[in-house]
Amino acid sequence: MPRFLLIAPRPHWDADFAGIEGGVTRVAPVAIATVAAMAPPGIEVVLHDEALDPVDFDAPADYVGITANVSQARSAIDIAAGFRARGTPVIIGGPHITLDPEAFEGACDVAVTGEFEEIAEGFYADMLSGALKPRYAGGRPDLTRSPVPAWELFDNDRALVGVVQTSRGCPFECNYCDVIQYLGRNQRHKSNDQVIAEVQRLYDLGYNRIALADDNFTVYRKRATSLLEALIAWNGAEGRDFVTFATQVSIDVARDDDLLRLCAEAGVNNLFIGVESVNEESLKASKKRQNLNTDMVAQVRKVVSHGLKVEAALMVGFDADTRRIFEQQHAFGMELPVGTFKISSLVAPMATPLYAEMKAAGRLDLTGDQAHFPGADMVTNIIPAQMTKRELYTGTKWLISRLYSPDAFWTRFQQIAGVLAPNPLLARGSGRLHNTAAREKANRHFAGMIRAVSRRDRDVARVVTQASRLMRTRPDIRDGLGDVLTTWLLSLYVHQEKGVYDSAWARLPAPPFETCRDAA
Repeated sequence: MPRFLLIAPRPHWDADFAGIEGGVTRVAPVAIATVAAMAPPGIEVVLHDEALDPVDFDAPADYVGITANVSQARSAIDIAAGFRARGTPVIIGGPHITLDPEAFEGACDVAVTGEFEEIAEGFYADMLSGALKPRYAGGRPDLTRSPVPAWELFDNDRALVGVVQTSRGCPFECNYCDVIQYLGRNQRHKSNDQVIAEVQRLYDLGYNRIALADDNFTVYRKRATSLLEALIAWNGAEGRDFVTFATQVSIDVARDDDLLRLCAEAGVNNLFIGVESVNEESLKASKKRQNLNTDMVAQVRKVVSHGLKVEAALMVGFDADTRRIFEQQHAFGMELPVGTFKISSLVAPMATPLYAEMKAAGRLDLTGDQAHFPGADMVTNIIPAQMTKRELYTGTKWLISRLYSPDAFWTRFQQIAGVLAPNPLLARGSGRLHNTAAREKANRHFAGMIRAVSRRDRDVARVVTQASRLMRTRPDIRDGLGDVLTTWLLSLYVHQEKGVYDSAWARLPAPPFETCRDAA
């Protein structure tokens, strides 16, 4: 029986949690669990998440499979080299090899591009016969063919958040987004029954936080309404405790009060929203049309007023951005009732319209890793229009430091407390948050990390104390505020470990551009 070792490389942007009380990861690796679920009898599949433990190159395996997006691609190639040096055949698949196959030339024995469902049967038949082909090309399958991921093969008590992929694709046209190049603009959906079955599976394994992996959960209102109603009927019903969900939406969800109400009632109360920029010219150039002609501060406040917590994406480095954009984004961010931000420099991913535009203009930096793995270590592959690359890096690091600083977080935390509505699941008496021994173990891992963050910075410890006092005065929203506080601490830890948060820079009123000695 062939032994197939499936590996999820650790993303370059994530901190190393492996050393924290036995190793933990924030999000369970749905890609390798889904590939494993399609394996027929006769193949022994083993899952390994590099975020949990270093890769053992001497692990017994007849084949090694690695799936990677751009943030995992460099690590995927390194892992492949280690196994191939020992004579083990390596298969690489996933988004990045699909969009940039040239990056993997000579790095693997078998290349799998596209999505896996339509080609899985033939791929595994060839594996069983010992005659794998050098290339397999998948299409964009009907997701009703996608199985429940094989989570039973994963070490679930070492992950904080489970994952259910509810759709693939997004109809929007953001020019820097590689998702629509890989998955298409025709959004394909799993059925409600499929989603509920996967949610129930994660519930049975002890998860109480589940990410609904969807590039735009609410873009099709009729479908979103139907799924939310199914989640309302499931969550906290028939003797179950309730769980909380997180997903990604666009800012225009704020225009639909009924949809926001359904999100809250279903427990989909953690929303990631790409607000991106206060600079309207940047939004126009990137075709982020859904963010134009609207008061984004008011819209985010409206979302939070329905009992939903928001994590916001901010991006800098568009052609319309001058060196003042960092201070402008800081002022904008401080107006938002948001605890944590995903802050990044604009990057041109492979196969995107932005990549083609920058290449035609001679404005791509194709040196070193930037040629195939853009965005690593917060370095863009674009030559900016109105600043140097070093200034863009410096400004981005300053913006992260300013918005993640304890005092800035405390200011926004108080804003959130003034707007956030109570959790309707608690209000309707749906019991308590699902908890098991496995979940307690994962929580202890992260609690240790949070204590470490507090110990290393007295200002963080002070804000944790202040936030805890405020939460005691607001029992109606204590659970929501606790999520906001924990998410900030987790994100702060990651930024500290990656060296992009500087407490000294957090006290500076403007980016220290005088430290930029070159344009590299």
